[in-house]
Amino acid sequence: MEIISKQKDTAIGGGDVWLVKSKHVEDTFRVTITPSRGNVPDGKRFGVVLATDAELSAGGLISTIRSCSLGFDLPFLFGVSIGYPLNADPPFALRRNRDLTPTTWDAFEKATPALTGLSDHVATGHSDAFSEFIHDELLPDLADEFPIEPHDSTLTGQSFGGLFVLNELLNRPGRFRRYLAVSPSLWWDDGALLKSAPQLVKSAASPTADVYMCVGELENKARFRAQISQLPEAMKNLLPSAMTQLDMAGDMFLMEKELGDWVGNTFSVEAHVFPEESHESMMGSALSRGLRKLYKPKRV
Repeated sequence: MEIISKQKDTAIGGGDVWLVKSKHVEDTFRVTITPSRGNVPDGKRFGVVLATDAELSAGGLISTIRSCSLGFDLPFLFGVSIGYPLNADPPFALRRNRDLTPTTWDAFEKATPALTGLSDHVATGHSDAFSEFIHDELLPDLADEFPIEPHDSTLTGQSFGGLFVLNELLNRPGRFRRYLAVSPSLWWDDGALLKSAPQLVKSAASPTADVYMCVGELENKARFRAQISQLPEAMKNLLPSAMTQLDMAGDMFLMEKELGDWVGNTFSVEAHVFPEESHESMMGSALSRGLRKLYKPKRV
């Protein structure tokens, strides 16, 4: 990984901002690194929460770990959000489709210009490369610069980010200690990850990990149908059928069931529906409730 620049974050959290070029992805990322408090204790290494979609998650993650560590609801942590340069072209809305999805889905790619209003084409299905960037490049370099313990890491993301979180869990179990999947887009590629989950669980030993999944009460079929009904007919005709029949909570609870075969002394999974939250409003409440649950001291 080439570190292009290191700067202090003077806008939000007072942490650090790195611009880095990945060998695995062959692209540039903007990474924010912020500790729970400005005065980092000496002589210890600390856990890290890695969040996808820094453009959407960085502020919420910083405020959550800082506020909650003050009241001892969370331990001292480093929050790391991974995004793209602010002037990225094509923008993060397309690049995240590439980096967070586990399979190429032509039907979605054909609908993308209509959905985003962007004509640039960025292929989907490159999450393996993004995963290797995080594990082989980013985490080791962060641990060299900051007192971070890579083996005490939590991965979180929302929507496609939540899909990425669960794909990491199933295909690379044990790489992270905790997984927070917010509104995971399990409908991707006609439910490909859900379909593969039973065999992936069966073929791997139960990892040492805790998983928390959540969706909003307003992420329901009726609301999605109402939103789709307002689209122009030409756009509606481009949507893959999986996007017109979304069942976010149903998919989440199906995944919880599939992960149940791993549940034991080393593995736990919870799934929750948050009242009055929508797909767009979920991340703030999910970071607070999810991280506090995942870091709650285990009873002996």
